[in-house]
Amino acid sequence: MAERRGLVIGARIASGAVATGVAGLAIAAIALLPLPLHAADPRTVTVEPAAAAQLRVCPGATVRLGDATGENAAEAFAIDAATIDGAAVDGDLERARLRSADASAPPSAAPEVLRVPPTQGALVGGAQLQNVDATDFRGLAATTCGEPSGSSWLVGGATTVGRSTFLLLSNPTEVASRVSLDLYSENGSVSAPGLSGIDVPPGEQRVLSLAGFAPGMTSPVVRVTARGGRIVASLQQSIVRGLDAVGVDAITPGADPATSVVVPGVRIVDAVGALRASARVDWQDLEPIVRIAAPGDVDGEVTVRVVPSGTDGIGTSFAFDVAAGRVTDMPLSAGLAEGAQSPDSADGSGPALGDGLYTVYVEADIPVVAAVRVSTAVDTGDVADVNASTPAPPSDLAWFAAAPPLGDAALLAVPDGPAPVLAAANPSADDVELTVEPVGGGDPILLVVPAGDAVTTTIEAGSYRLSGAESLSIGVSFADPGLLAAFVLAPDRPVAGPVVVRTD
Repeated sequence: MAERRGLVIGARIASGAVATGVAGLAIAAIALLPLPLHAADPRTVTVEPAAAAQLRVCPGATVRLGDATGENAAEAFAIDAATIDGAAVDGDLERARLRSADASAPPSAAPEVLRVPPTQGALVGGAQLQNVDATDFRGLAATTCGEPSGSSWLVGGATTVGRSTFLLLSNPTEVASRVSLDLYSENGSVSAPGLSGIDVPPGEQRVLSLAGFAPGMTSPVVRVTARGGRIVASLQQSIVRGLDAVGVDAITPGADPATSVVVPGVRIVDAVGALRASARVDWQDLEPIVRIAAPGDVDGEVTVRVVPSGTDGIGTSFAFDVAAGRVTDMPLSAGLAEGAQSPDSADGSGPALGDGLYTVYVEADIPVVAAVRVSTAVDTGDVADVNASTPAPPSDLAWFAAAPPLGDAALLAVPDGPAPVLAAANPSADDVELTVEPVGGGDPILLVVPAGDAVTTTIEAGSYRLSGAESLSIGVSFADPGLLAAFVLAPDRPVAGPVVVRTD
């Protein structure tokens, strides 16, 4: 009996050992052999953004704060109306007006919206020009019709005595915009009440005076940031010297901060007249200057090259330090040797750039923004008479913005103005073949822009399709005795691409 019980127990132990061995082998097999994977793929949806209409906004008439009698100083009043030219290619152009900051202004003075419904490959463009002649306002002002943006940089203006600079904010969208301003000057970043939380209602324009934030600025630079509805921003500067209105200009947004920027088509006209007029009381700011701001928190060094168009002009180059958060104005003639002067300025007045077209290249080791200011004055031929009580010569100023590089195609509108000239600068390493084709038909203009160089050509009023414009910086200027204006082209804002959304 005992033996049988032992045999049973032994058999059970043996079978348990065998079972344990089999289980061990199974576990080892599971550990060593690859197992099939059954993870579910994440659920995703590709969302194609709805195509949006293309918009351009022209700021409308020149404005003043306060009427011609000096009353109602807080209100904006339109001065006459600007001539606005707009066109579209491969799309239907629609035109509408925003509500002007001057509630009493006629529709022709209000900002104009150029709209093309969503259309693949469509191009739209516009520009405006106004020859202003009113109390405290005289001069030629030109600007492109800008694309609404959430951020733009404006370089130009002044708020010293006799210099007024207004900020124009236009909201073409159906959404209210909340605007903030970053303001820089020769003394650094400006802190003032009211620089943030500026409301621009949908479909309206607002006008603000920079002097309301910081009077006495010689060299303002403004960054405009919008939340909600995108806006189109511009500056308007006017100058009164004594009792004489001697300049008006519209200042368009330029290139964003970068270590290399280009200012094309800087046009100097009646340089001798401006030099002679600068001897008058309060006429010292007629010399052409380059304005550069370093909006970051690091100091840097800037090199400026002033290159004439053609082979007859005199160019120059110079370098200087820029302080973080500050704005610096430097004469364009800073690199000329003492006593050097163009054939046009042989009156012994010192180093000067002569009449002509120039490209200004700015290179820096930190991101900067830049623009060039040029003044013109009719040459009276009288050097000795500097008495401010004598009639002032007709004069004007223009700000030439830094032009961002374009894409392959663009639409250029040239308003009917005095002696328009197109300038195309090519900072790239390859030659560029540019075709300027009239939208309404006609012979195209073919331009070869050499690498690292620029070309200029006269151009008639009208609309033009630009092809092969990749990497070029392009500007247009207008000039007449005592009148000067300019604007630059900007590329279309990037179109949003498809977005992949995970739904798990």
